[in-house]
Amino acid sequence: MKRILVVDDNLSLLKQVESQLFGSYEVMLAKSGPMALKIARHKRPDLFLLDVEMPGMDGFQLLAKIKEDPKLSGIPVIFNSSLTDPDPQVRAFKMGARDFIIKPAPQDMLRYRIELHLRLADYTDRIDRTVMALSGIMTESFAELINFRYKMEGHSQRAPKLCAILGEELLRRGRYAHELDAPDLQHIVRAAPLHDIGNITIPDHILLKPGPLSREEKEEMKQHTSRGAEILDQFSQRLPAQCFFHYAKLIALTHHESWNGEGYPGGLSGEAIPVCSRIVAVADVYDDLTSDRVYRPRMTHEEACRTIREEKGRRFDPLVVETFETVADTFKSLRT
Repeated sequence: MKRILVVDDNLSLLKQVESQLFGSYEVMLAKSGPMALKIARHKRPDLFLLDVEMPGMDGFQLLAKIKEDPKLSGIPVIFNSSLTDPDPQVRAFKMGARDFIIKPAPQDMLRYRIELHLRLADYTDRIDRTVMALSGIMTESFAELINFRYKMEGHSQRAPKLCAILGEELLRRGRYAHELDAPDLQHIVRAAPLHDIGNITIPDHILLKPGPLSREEKEEMKQHTSRGAEILDQFSQRLPAQCFFHYAKLIALTHHESWNGEGYPGGLSGEAIPVCSRIVAVADVYDDLTSDRVYRPRMTHEEACRTIREEKGRRFDPLVVETFETVADTFKSLRT
């Protein structure tokens, strides 16, 4: 049964709408914008039905908050208001609302308009899933091409698997429950192959140099993070429904930040570093250390684990390293 979240500061009107929709939908009620956001983040609705005039956070402010949240932004929003002036209606549509109903609306009309937008949302979701599958294939192929060009064969296949293993263990242990859930992890896993996309902007004589880099070359190499984020920002803008590009941009920009603040490009530290990048950083370094590179031979599994442990609390998030140690044997199985 589809869930409708009805938001109105008038309790009697809330109850009236609830009775109109009873039996056809699971109806959730909220008397304020903050309450609605709390409910929606706990139990995602299929459609919002909002009043405009509410104290504190009005309907337009609530709509803006919904659109800012990647987990809620795709949910259709209908305004149900007594305002008959065209200006608020135009404003609502410009902000991304799907419909504007003048209340009190007859029961049949209210049900019809809600059902219309739910069906449209289902159709859009099917299209988005098709686009997601196609974009996933294209990005994986692009990542494989980059890795092959720069002699990192297999990295784009292993990196997401390692991230999934590490992320699933973090979820199982309840780590970062307010920052990481199963949908987040799905996006992270899909985004992981693109974390080094900025390498395409680095000259070959630096990226493929067999010896140590000069100070100038190191500074040029660091630019792959911000340049990669710029590339992925273009993808994100052109395909806004593909949320994983948002995560890919964050990861590309911040996967070389360090827990102690000595990383780059922003010098972020601790929990200011997105949790998605803290996961990818450990998975990426493990795969890198256990792979042959033009400038060094691969490490053994034991050597790589020791190196990661030594960077606990310096480069890497201590909790992520502790979790890595519990799944290290599974990591090893992907490298043998």
